[in-house]
Amino acid sequence: MASDPGARTLLPPPLAQARNGRTLNAPSPDGPGANAQDPAGGGEFADGGTEPPFGGEAMSPDPAAMRRVCGHFATGVTVVTAVADEGWIGATVNSFTSVSLDPPWVLFCLRHDSRLLTAIRAGGQFAVSILAAGQSGVAMDFAGKGLPSFDGLDCLTGATGAPVLRGSVGYLECRLAEEYPGGDHRIVVGAVTALGVLGERAAADRDDPLTFYRGRLARLDKECER
Repeated sequence: MASDPGARTLLPPPLAQARNGRTLNAPSPDGPGANAQDPAGGGEFADGGTEPPFGGEAMSPDPAAMRRVCGHFATGVTVVTAVADEGWIGATVNSFTSVSLDPPWVLFCLRHDSRLLTAIRAGGQFAVSILAAGQSGVAMDFAGKGLPSFDGLDCLTGATGAPVLRGSVGYLECRLAEEYPGGDHRIVVGAVTALGVLGERAAADRDDPLTFYRGRLARLDKECER
């Protein structure tokens, strides 16, 4: 989401690959006998032609390009909450991911100046609500720059004291375990202390999760066939 986008690392495809039915021979590091490459970074093909190793549009990795390209990676949507001096505080976060099952760790990213980050540091705890497809309005409300209002929201509280949104697909309560620099964001790692799905979501017909793709909120169309 726009408020706290997560940084993604994209790995380039391998140099040896098929392109237009021709095989690109990867240059040998041994020097003699290595395939020559053109100045644009292309490789020599088995049929004698040359072509740049990457097709499509190449962009400089500025913030706009990063947002555009990484936006093609579909993510789930969460609301991360904590207890601040002024009361409950939260923000929409789509950089959330599981890190480890044993120990049970998760992570997400927040901007350096995030008020939610300040509250998490002070209290050492937070909660994560995994939003359902019907909660797009909640996602937009918590993605704004101002302090979100919890008025009218049906919330539960656990050991952390941070609110869990009752209509969510699932939730996790966490203790702040680690924090790392991550460019213009901070990487927050939480040790999970409690988690689950809410009672009405435990049935087989529970709502689909909310997703975020190419700058838009969406829902899953259907599960892929195995």
